[in-house]
Amino acid sequence: MVFLPDSADGLGVILLNSNADTHFSFTNALGMIATEQMKGIKIVMAEYPQACWIVALHHHVVEYPRAAKALSDRIGTALINGNWFVRQLQRFSDRVIVMHGHRHTDWIGKCADLLIVSAPSPVMEATDSLDTYFWIHTVGVGTDGRLSLLAPERISLPGQPNGDSA
Repeated sequence: MVFLPDSADGLGVILLNSNADTHFSFTNALGMIATEQMKGIKIVMAEYPQACWIVALHHHVVEYPRAAKALSDRIGTALINGNWFVRQLQRFSDRVIVMHGHRHTDWIGKCADLLIVSAPSPVMEATDSLDTYFWIHTVGVGTDGRLSLLAPERISLPGQPNGDSA
């Protein structure tokens, strides 16, 4: 799905289906970007060569650059073809930010020059009685046309005593 920018140098959003097309019950854990989707990204970016883009998908693009606490943090969470996907987006890295979920880990970093934002999930392993939070991200475009991520705003939500809903 593509939300086109309002102007030639505006901001657009590309939403990808990163769930691998498989035939067993572990399907949403296996992530892959189909070549057809990558072709579509290249076509739309060629039509808007000055535009900036948020590319959103479910799966983590590549493994985090730190040791995992458990093997389950590494198995089936990153795209099967994540390195290929990063190489394909590399030439657009000055005007693309990739955002994903799936790992439910709060992390912002780069793979080569590609900026990646990993969204935590405030509902994973949480109860209504625990405090939680989410981030509001703001993006900006510099005079050089480069897309950048500004300081995020953390929104904290207090837990409800005894799990009572507000």
